[in-house]
Amino acid sequence: MDKFSVSMDFRGSSSSRLPLSLRRYVNPDAFLDRMERLNARRIDGRGAIISTPQHPDAELLREGAALDSAWRYEVATLIVQKRLNTPEADAIAEAARAATADIARRIEAAEAMTLDGLKVRARAMLWSRHGEPLEEESGNERSDAAVTSIMLD
Repeated sequence: MDKFSVSMDFRGSSSSRLPLSLRRYVNPDAFLDRMERLNARRIDGRGAIISTPQHPDAELLREGAALDSAWRYEVATLIVQKRLNTPEADAIAEAARAATADIARRIEAAEAMTLDGLKVRARAMLWSRHGEPLEEESGNERSDAAVTSIMLD
């Protein structure tokens, strides 16, 4: 595709006459309007220029923001629950915990493609385990004494 530029004073000028061989008048405003319409149609037809690229874990990042909001609300309801110590406050705190748990389950079930997505999943796992670290699997566990005896042999 050929690219060309038009000087700024071209738009403001009156109709100019083409070279003698063509003998036609050119309206610069009409020409530029036509070029803008053609360019807009070409861009709309492809769709690539109109749409913006999206993060591979965009949905997971949105869920992470929702988890943070729900977690903050849950902590606030727990504080109110401790201060008031009423059945209504208990019910509100339980509902907040259930909402946060729902979001955390969705995040843990999602697949992360980037480091940002993995961070969101780790945060959801942290919430699910009340801040406790993950337990080691039983097949990989060894006592310190067994490891020490293997190293000495």
